[in-house]
Formats: sequence, C-alpha cells, structure tokens
Amino acid sequence: MRGFVPAGSRHRPRCFHSVVTATSTGPHVPSSDALAPVDSIVVTLRNACGLPARLRAGTRETRWHGMVTYTSALVTGASSGIGQSLARCLAAQGTGVVVVARRGDRLERLAEELRGRYEASVEVLAADLCVPEDLAGVTKRLTDPDRPIDLLVNNAGAGSRPPRPLADQPLDHELGKVELNVLAPLRLTHAALSVMIPRRHGGILNVSSIAGFLPQPQGATYAATKAFLTSMTETVYCEARKSGVHATVVCPGFVRRGEGGADGGMRSLRLPEFAWLDRDEVAREAIRAVRAGKPVCIPGWQYRTAITLSRVLPRALSRTGFERLWGR
Repeated sequence: MRGFVPAGSRHRPRCFHSVVTATSTGPHVPSSDALAPVDSIVVTLRNACGLPARLRAGTRETRWHGMVTYTSALVTGASSGIGQSLARCLAAQGTGVVVVARRGDRLERLAEELRGRYEASVEVLAADLCVPEDLAGVTKRLTDPDRPIDLLVNNAGAGSRPPRPLADQPLDHELGKVELNVLAPLRLTHAALSVMIPRRHGGILNVSSIAGFLPQPQGATYAATKAFLTSMTETVYCEARKSGVHATVVCPGFVRRGEGGADGGMRSLRLPEFAWLDRDEVAREAIRAVRAGKPVCIPGWQYRTAITLSRVLPRALSRTGFERLWGR
C-alpha cells in the first residue's frame, strides 16, 4: 500500500499503518479464505479514509497492497530453465499450472514433482510452438471458457547459441528464432487478451532479456526478438491495465539455467561470478512483479544498474562496451 495516502492527509491513520505492517511481510501468497478478513478490512478502511478506488470491493483479482492472486496459469517452455522455476514458484503459491514444452517426458516428471511437493493441480501439454497445429492446440487450451487461464507465461524461446555474426548464421535458424521468440508469444498474447479483457481479470508474463535493451554482437536476431517482446509487453500494459489485465515483461541477464548450474555455454565469456543470476530468484521476482502489476522487471542490482547506465551514457559508448564483451 506504499504511496496510498488518504485524501486531505499527509500521513496514514495509525490503524491503517498497523494493518499494513502486519500483513505485508514475505512473498508467500495466502489462500483466498485466509484473505477474506483482510479484504473486509481493506473495504472498511477505503470507505473510511477515502482511499482510491483501485482497491475495489468485489473483484476477485484484488488482494492486499494491490497484489493479484492467480488461480490458474499456462507456462510455455516449462520443461527446464526459468520456465521450470516459474512453474514451481506458481505451484508453491497454490496456482494450478498447465505446463507446455516439446519434451513430454520432462513435463511428466515435473508434474509428478509438483503434485507430490505442493499438492498442485498440474496439466501436461506437450507441444512445439513452431508447429502450427501444436500452437493451435495451446491457443485452444488457453481460451477454453470451461477451464479459464488467469495467467499466461510466455517463456519458451530460442537463444543466441552458438554466438556468431548474423552473416555466418544459417538463415533458417534465424527465422526459427523469430517464429518462437516473436510470433508464438504474439499469437498467445493476442488470444489471452481476447478472453481476459472481457472477464476484466488476468495477467500476462513475458520472459525477455536485457538483450532487448542493448546491442548484442553475435546475437543480432536474438536481441531483436527480445526488443520486440519487451516493447510489445509494455504497450499491452498501457492498453489493458484499465481492463483489469496486467502485462509484465521480465528481462534477466545471464542466468544459470540447468539443474546442475549449467549456463548454456556462456562460460566462454569469462564473466565475473556476480554477473550470474539464480533462475529460482529470477522466477520469484517475475511472479512478484506480475502480481504487483509492474510493467517491467529487471532482476538483479547489477543489471538494473547496467540498464540505467546505458540510458545515461552515449549510445556509442554502450555499443563499444558490448562489442568488447561479446568479442572475447
């Protein structure tokens, strides 16, 4: 509730402050039953203190201090890496999850883990988002009116490995990146909005990269696709937020993606240890951001600093720095 001040007052009432202090600790998501008394207090305080109508009574998405609860989510690219961590994080919070990826065997193992550890409702949907029939199947599940999805997580994507100049990359590989990184999330986002906006409830979390803000020599197509995803998500945020639909883009830097700390071959860059992010923490920050209705999430102080500097420094200097980094 930080930033909400009763009209005509320079400070919150004492009772209001005590409730905020008692209920805003930790990222744990309470159950709907546990939040019912809190919702009642919110309505009472809003009416008594003249708080903004952002805390609306009767909307099932609104929870304490503006955080949204999602009962169901569809996560693409859930068989490994950040997508797997996102599925675990959502299941731990009591969200039913539809996990999507090409490898059905990996999805089944993940589903078994989530059901056993969190008693979560998990649905497995094996699909290749570059295959039109598979993408149509995922879209159909996403828009099923009998089994509504509250949160779409577009995580599936193709990276920039192996790093090569654009002229040395096979064109078919680059077009495949555009298909998976741009067209698939665009189609799924459009489908999600078509059902979420009429319901006035829903969330979209798109997994992008800091490469969308900065030049990436030897990864031109990848960086361009992430720039598209970042820009599209911010625009959807502006278009849909007044309809009760939150769009968030998470832009991590270098992430250890594998179970054993694998990093997708990026160790050749010889980056310092502090440059690497933990995928579970990236997932937690991303979920917190979309629940809070934030348009952009950049995990890690080091990357928030880098993006800030890139906006202040001359563009030519930023290009030179990243050219040297990727030229190692």
